[in-house]
Amino acid sequence: MARQTKLIYALKDGEITSISDVESGLKCGCVCPACGEPLVAKKGSKVMHHFAHHAGTNCEYGYQTSLHLAAKDILSKAKKMVIPAVTIDFPGTYKRERVSEEKEIEIDRVELERRFDDVIPDVVVYAGGKYFFVEIFVTHQVDYFKLVKLKLANISTIEIDLSEIDRTISSEELQEILLKGSESKKWIYNAAAVKWLNRFKKVSEKKKILHPSTFFNIYHCPRKIPNQYEYTHYVAVADCLSCPYCNARYSRYILCSWKQQIIHINDFFISREERIEQRRKSRSRQFCPFCGAVMVKRYGKHGVFWGCSRYPDCDGTRSI
Repeated sequence: MARQTKLIYALKDGEITSISDVESGLKCGCVCPACGEPLVAKKGSKVMHHFAHHAGTNCEYGYQTSLHLAAKDILSKAKKMVIPAVTIDFPGTYKRERVSEEKEIEIDRVELERRFDDVIPDVVVYAGGKYFFVEIFVTHQVDYFKLVKLKLANISTIEIDLSEIDRTISSEELQEILLKGSESKKWIYNAAAVKWLNRFKKVSEKKKILHPSTFFNIYHCPRKIPNQYEYTHYVAVADCLSCPYCNARYSRYILCSWKQQIIHINDFFISREERIEQRRKSRSRQFCPFCGAVMVKRYGKHGVFWGCSRYPDCDGTRSI
């Protein structure tokens, strides 16, 4: 069935308003937020309530513009908002690290479409002495060039994806998506995650990929863990990518933090000697092949198995 594209938000006296908040017919006093033409509020008993252009115009961008404005209006009036968890994705590897959990923050103030140099975000949220951007995705995601500008400016940015929501969504349901926990929100850039990733890189050694075209192409694994052929001098890049000490994989080298014994963020807050002692005490325990976290016994439809304790952030498993 085709998706509904009826207009349920409009402008009245320069303010965004919902179909549920106005009178029927031309008395609504509303105009289309995209083309500016007068609207009629259709609030009958057989068809969902919606706005229609009084002149019968088929406005191509009316719905998208109205939803975009409604989302910005809700954010501009909000006092609290749930922001997504912050996670480090280590480039080219299977490793991930949680920096902070999803949490609700108190909003100090909000600005709409304020220019920052040559970047104009949809919303700027100020909270706790800091600020971040919010981009509303209805028909167009943040493009490559804008993302580059955000990275260069080092400004954390959340994108809220409204492209697949029900076109008959109420203002209350839209408010729930925008202000509560939702899979529609994600960080497209986060300064804290980048800061921590750079710290991991700083304590890592470059391990040159000697022969990219051959199977064994990393010389002398410092962990001295035999591969499937019992070799400890040469290992495959694939072996490194599932190692908890591997922090990045590039075309000519990988970054390995085994020498400093750093796997997780918490390792930065204790000495190397303490890290070595922790690893020594825990050698008898099972560790995740992807992130290095302790594994726990789990029960699935095929029986018992070792599962990563950081699930769902990491889905590493081992057979028992």
